[in-house]
Amino acid sequence: MDVSLNQVLLAFWRQSNMDSSRWVRVVFYGVVLALLSVVLWFMPVVQMRIAIACTVLVLALFGLWVMLLGNLMQQNHPTTTRLVPGHLRRLRQATLLVWLLISSLQGVLAWLALAGRVPLPPLLLATAAVGVGAGWAQRHWMWAIVLYVTPSLVVPLHLQERLAPQWHALADIWQVQPWGWLALSLIVLGVLLVRLFGTGDASHRVFYERLQRMLKMARSAVTGNRAGMGALGRGGEWFAWPVDALASRWLSRLLARAQPQQASVMARAEIVLHGIEHWLRHGASVGLTLVSVGMGGALTFELLGVTSGQSFNSATLSLPFGLAIAGFYPGFALRNMLWHTRREQALLALLPGMPQGGRLNRAVAFVQLRHFLIAWAASTLLLGGLILLTGNPSVLSMSIAALPLGVLNLTRAPATMRAPTPWTVSRPVLGFMLLNAVLWGACAFMNSLIWPLAAASLTLSAALLAWRWRALSQAPSALPAGRLA
Repeated sequence: MDVSLNQVLLAFWRQSNMDSSRWVRVVFYGVVLALLSVVLWFMPVVQMRIAIACTVLVLALFGLWVMLLGNLMQQNHPTTTRLVPGHLRRLRQATLLVWLLISSLQGVLAWLALAGRVPLPPLLLATAAVGVGAGWAQRHWMWAIVLYVTPSLVVPLHLQERLAPQWHALADIWQVQPWGWLALSLIVLGVLLVRLFGTGDASHRVFYERLQRMLKMARSAVTGNRAGMGALGRGGEWFAWPVDALASRWLSRLLARAQPQQASVMARAEIVLHGIEHWLRHGASVGLTLVSVGMGGALTFELLGVTSGQSFNSATLSLPFGLAIAGFYPGFALRNMLWHTRREQALLALLPGMPQGGRLNRAVAFVQLRHFLIAWAASTLLLGGLILLTGNPSVLSMSIAALPLGVLNLTRAPATMRAPTPWTVSRPVLGFMLLNAVLWGACAFMNSLIWPLAAASLTLSAALLAWRWRALSQAPSALPAGRLA
């Protein structure tokens, strides 16, 4: 491997946003590795240790592959591709080399995790195919949805039984010469992989502009400034049209009924303060998603004749995590939006009826807490329904962990907040994940702990709210946010 190929492969590390951010990631990965080592040390069965360690390494290698491939696709600039001789060839060579190495390592690790119960060739093919699918998901964002949703439909829809004849026929053909079919499959996948890289023509420019928009959205998201679906292009605009139309109608209604009272002023100010995270957009997006998933799942189950309660329970195993993301997200996101909308906040002070000083602090905290607590209560009720369906009370640990963290995060003084960074944005989320992991494990070990923990969470949240509410009365005026940082 020559020097130029080394430079191509190492560019993803050297092009980090900030050195401090890069080393924060290194420290984070070190902490995760240390926690994993402690967990493995207490595992009683050696094979279980091997399985967990190999599974984590497979996921880590997949993340490394996604980062490397994303950076290689960024280097595929249309102008550079057309004017620099050999640039496109080096990018394709580097991609194929990394893909073969990482997918091979993933296949071997998966084989070790399964203790050799599955032959190595199909595992190598599966890891290679997932890597190529991840590449096309970065080029066309709709493929990411397909790649994420498809595996979760296999068990509840009995696809393993419905496609059994075709699967056995392919298996018989595969068993004739598994390594030969693996080589042929890798050639086909390699061709699909190198076609991710454009040749500098008009279609390549269109794709590269779309890729840059997606990367800009990702960079903004890690600092708490999430972009709307419309930034993804025409398809995203189509998905976001119902929410945008509803938000426009709500804004028109507020302006038509504007009054100099505090409730009316803060309702209009909330549109500016929270931007894309406004409660109406958040609620409409979650509602449309739940309705779409519910109708699509019901239609699919009806067409395929899936009526088993056991299959429904298996399909609901991943629902708690989706509900947690949708319901508890405002507790960690709303504060960051105050920083990203601070340029418009100075004008809000000119609105007739806008509260000042401590009253403004409490008013801002009230609209944020109202949004979070309503979303938290709705998610908790849905999680309670899942407890009745699945008989697993430990899913309520997510509500227990989110409530005090969200209350504490939203009642800090906005005037002294600093610019959000990837670390400050992810820190509350990581705290929630770690606390939820501890509570989930405790509740799984002893189901009766869930109710004392719930009472403790409510008591702690009420105490935090009373303490921070008094502190907000004495804090500097909230807007513009971050002016005293």
